[in-house]
Amino acid sequence: MNITASKYTLWMRDITLNPWAAFYFLQSVLINYSFGYSFSMLYSVAFCCVLFVLWRFAPRVQKGVILLCSLLAAMYYPFQQAYGAPNFNTLLALHATNVNESVEILTIFPWHSYLVSLVILALGGVALGRKIGPKQPWRRLDILCLAFSVACFFMTPAKNLVYWGNFTLLDVGYPVFRFVKDVVINNQEVVQEKTRMLELAKMKDSWTVLAVKPRYHNYVMVIGESARRDALGAFGGQWNNTPFASAVNGTLFTDFISASASTQTSLGLSLSRVSGGSPEYQNNVVTLANRAGFRTWWFSNQGQIGEYDTAIASIAKRADEVQFLRKGYYEDENNPRDDTLLQMTQQVLSAPRTEPRLIVLHLMGSHPQACERTQGKYLEFVQSKETSCYLYSITQTDTLLKQLYEQLQKSGDSFSMVYFSDHGLTYKARLTGGQYMAHGDAFQQNYQVPLMIMSSDDKAHRLIKARRSANDFLDFFSVWTGIEAKEITPKYPFVSEQNAGTPWVMNFKLQKVDYAQLPDDLH
Repeated sequence: MNITASKYTLWMRDITLNPWAAFYFLQSVLINYSFGYSFSMLYSVAFCCVLFVLWRFAPRVQKGVILLCSLLAAMYYPFQQAYGAPNFNTLLALHATNVNESVEILTIFPWHSYLVSLVILALGGVALGRKIGPKQPWRRLDILCLAFSVACFFMTPAKNLVYWGNFTLLDVGYPVFRFVKDVVINNQEVVQEKTRMLELAKMKDSWTVLAVKPRYHNYVMVIGESARRDALGAFGGQWNNTPFASAVNGTLFTDFISASASTQTSLGLSLSRVSGGSPEYQNNVVTLANRAGFRTWWFSNQGQIGEYDTAIASIAKRADEVQFLRKGYYEDENNPRDDTLLQMTQQVLSAPRTEPRLIVLHLMGSHPQACERTQGKYLEFVQSKETSCYLYSITQTDTLLKQLYEQLQKSGDSFSMVYFSDHGLTYKARLTGGQYMAHGDAFQQNYQVPLMIMSSDDKAHRLIKARRSANDFLDFFSVWTGIEAKEITPKYPFVSEQNAGTPWVMNFKLQKVDYAQLPDDLH
């Protein structure tokens, strides 16, 4: 008994007196925390044990593991603070993001995120500098570390086998392993989705138009970007930053819910016919208008990576005339402003009209980094410069809507204009003094967006408080434009106070979620 106790005391003293034990544990905690998954002390200890065992018997392999993990953790840490673990939507956004947007994303993260990244790199550098000594014989401590790390490796796959009858080593719970797996699998899914879009781009639409009875000559659809509804004064926000929307004769929806919390997924579901849970990108609002005899235009201030490799580009390219101010990776370094689009709409409205017209404007709006949208200007300081710029970017969009509305009035033709945003945002770094807005999918506010309709024959400013979902936007579009199609059967009068039920939304993992069950992200 005394011999056993003595050996146990020696093992514990070896761990306690070895400064590398604490060092590897700290390194494991930071690395495992950096990939956006729920923090697990169990896997932090297990990864520390892996580093111990590798150092004892394969030190060069251990240094390679530390180098790889430190680089991945340091590079991804700022992103996980804003966007969480890698998923379909983050990989899709990476594919659809151009160079200028990438730079903007890097500048929006608070300085302390980069400080943590530097600490992770510094710890990795110290670990790589450790001198390799002569090989040591196996100790019981080494056996315990090996057994514990192997047990943790098989823990989640074994649990899934017990509960679900499915065993696969892809379910390993180590955050580093999960990160690599999620990046690879989600990237494959994005590539497959882009391939599917390319195939759909070659397909003709299958609309069967039954009747065309447009009420107006000109229809304009303005798609905003990252406009969180409670940031607009006209929709209940606490700031007086939307003077036009607050006073114009028209209909404002104060409880409109986007289909998803990212641009490509949200607009893909909103603007296209959905069958079996997947958007049919060839059957969209543009092709429906084309089929009904409308003349169609799509003007965009968002980047175009390729003609058909993103959902929005695939839809946009179906219009009779298309213009992108930003050409993907060859984007204009001058960062074109949204109001540049008004030059294009003026040309269209000044030309003779022989058929009803549909004009779509896709704004850069309030896309992070907001101070890039406003050239660093803001009217009122709120929490931080970035938040202040964000609120002012809303005002800029409001001003654009006013100018577009006046263009339509001066054209002399009857018109109806719709404005809505693709998704909302999440407040980040509230307590650091560097608050900013970023994409997210965990809160109701990520899906709460403005929707308003302004027509030439509107006589009053009207608010509709009934909840509406962007999943029903195609039904609304059909009624709005007076286009009846065999494939579209509106379930309820969209422009009314009739209850439409609780909507579902699509999160970043492409899972349908009950919107009502999501928590609030209060400012």
